[in-house]
Amino acid sequence: MNGADVLRDREELRPRLEPFLEDGESLDVAIRASSRPAKAVKMVAMEAWPFFHEKDKFLLVATDRRWLVLESAKEKFEGDLHVRGTFDRSIRVETSWLTRFDGFDQPYAVDPIYELWAVAANDALETRAAGGSWDLATAADGLTADDNDRVTEALGDVVMKVGKLVPRRRAKS
Repeated sequence: MNGADVLRDREELRPRLEPFLEDGESLDVAIRASSRPAKAVKMVAMEAWPFFHEKDKFLLVATDRRWLVLESAKEKFEGDLHVRGTFDRSIRVETSWLTRFDGFDQPYAVDPIYELWAVAANDALETRAAGGSWDLATAADGLTADDNDRVTEALGDVVMKVGKLVPRRRAKS
């Protein structure tokens, strides 16, 4: 994933999002979110309970003025959208494998696959707070994921340790 993916995704969603924008308001980025537990918890739930399914039907939409939380009438964003809430643009978003982000009307899980989307939203916030102007088309090439996700690093360390205990297959001769 790179900044071009974030830009392309925003432009694909733009026709559905523009009716919710005010005059002169610019669209920064739209992040897919769920009201269900975070990704790692979902994976366990799907294995343990076959009837569990995702409730991915929220879009956290960052504009130059505010956050919009849009809810889809159907899962996977296939239904009509309506405004669930509007919030101050000063909110920073985060992704996580294990926890939900608590900054809006309810906790939302933002899958780590959307990390660059969150980086873009936070970069826009910081740039504007410092008095600069921000545009995704200009910033896309400079977007990079944070490599300091403590949970992911901790899980990686555990997997590496456990992997050493798994017996290796012998090569067939």
